[in-house]
Amino acid sequence: MSNQRTERWQQLLSPHRVGDKKDRPPLETRDERTAYDIDYDRIVFSSAFRSLHDKTQVFPLSTSDYTRTRLTHSIEASSVGRSLGQLAGRALKQRDVRVEPPHLGTIVAAACLAHDIGNPPFGHSGEAAIQHWVEKRFPPYSPERPTGPGNPFATESEQLDLVRFEGNAQGFRILTRLQARNRDGGLRYTVATVGAMSKYPRPSVLPGRRDKDRTRVSEKKFGFFQEDAQLAREVYRTLGLTEREPDVFSRHPLAFLVEAADDICYALIDLEDSAKLGLIPMEEACALLESVAALQPGFHPLKDKVDWESRLGRARAGAIFALIQECVGAFEEHVEAMEVGRFEQPLVSARPPVHQKLEAITGITRRKGYESERVLQIEAAGFKTLGGLLDMFAPAVLADKPDREQKKLRQLLPLEVFQRPGPYLEDRDEAIERLTPYQRLLCVTDYVSAMTDGFAVELYQRLSGIKLPE
Repeated sequence: MSNQRTERWQQLLSPHRVGDKKDRPPLETRDERTAYDIDYDRIVFSSAFRSLHDKTQVFPLSTSDYTRTRLTHSIEASSVGRSLGQLAGRALKQRDVRVEPPHLGTIVAAACLAHDIGNPPFGHSGEAAIQHWVEKRFPPYSPERPTGPGNPFATESEQLDLVRFEGNAQGFRILTRLQARNRDGGLRYTVATVGAMSKYPRPSVLPGRRDKDRTRVSEKKFGFFQEDAQLAREVYRTLGLTEREPDVFSRHPLAFLVEAADDICYALIDLEDSAKLGLIPMEEACALLESVAALQPGFHPLKDKVDWESRLGRARAGAIFALIQECVGAFEEHVEAMEVGRFEQPLVSARPPVHQKLEAITGITRRKGYESERVLQIEAAGFKTLGGLLDMFAPAVLADKPDREQKKLRQLLPLEVFQRPGPYLEDRDEAIERLTPYQRLLCVTDYVSAMTDGFAVELYQRLSGIKLPE
């Protein structure tokens, strides 16, 4: 049995690179850096990762140097993820599954670094803005309606890709297509790391099922657009993930650890930020974090004659340590079910005491932090900003015969946005004309979703005449 599981994990940890047509030497004989170390380095040096420094985590366009952005959140999640991966690897090894714990740690850390690169400006509000714009702009799909500027979708799946625009699917697209466009496979991550990053390995439409019938956590959202479906199939089939129905796959076991690292940081760090900004009383935040830290015996909070910031830091560190231990324990309990696609629950929910405490924390942070007046005002402005940019660029790109204004707007879009595998086209109009209307619209959402919060606002103001270039 242990030999079968070892073979299974060798496939799950495949170092094969997305888009790679060459046979690579075995992982351990290549050089001092493993293939997973290279994944980690590639995302660190990518432009998509750097742009996260000015993308909203919770508090958009914050004037505080302390407040986390998507960049700092991703780095912190990666740190937690490395610990989760290494401890999970150690647990597997103790069960006679021949894996190298540091390899699992690096895979999870690299996947955590990349898990938010597909998020548009203004976070989930930005996703909602794109979804709302598409739903408002185009009629419901009908097979009788011909495609064109007013109806760019040839199938219902193409339309739902954008009606349900999803940062996770955009992240898969960035890793495997948009970064390093001149190379098939984009950054050419290993399939192991792409699999670990894929929380929702399914398309926007579930065959034969309505949205309300989704009960599996891996089907809560979708993870790849129709244009990227072939690449997704190659990745998930190379890993041997269970294909429950056409194009609908089970999660990679390490994806549960990536999700856990995100959940831990999302809950605890957002509470800390809210306290630092004065939205939640320090004493209340410390008490909440200390209650989580107390899940592990031996935790001693700082209470007597210390400043609030020191107490908060100690409580946060203790809470993270406790949650790592709890999530690794849950992983160890359920990993065999994960390996065959039968486990469908976030690790933080698999332990009721953990789930209850995190639910209490996120509930308070939502009421006092996420829904504070300043956050809601900026999110509303971001909604208008992204909708306004789509109103400008989408008709210009979809038009078969653009007018003078639309030609100028086309010129503002980088030529690289319109490139696809094959010959590189220097003529922008020629590059656009070879694309289907659906692909053209994807080019616009690629461009807009890659913007930082600040750049999106600045560009919208300039193109609206509110503010002129300096």
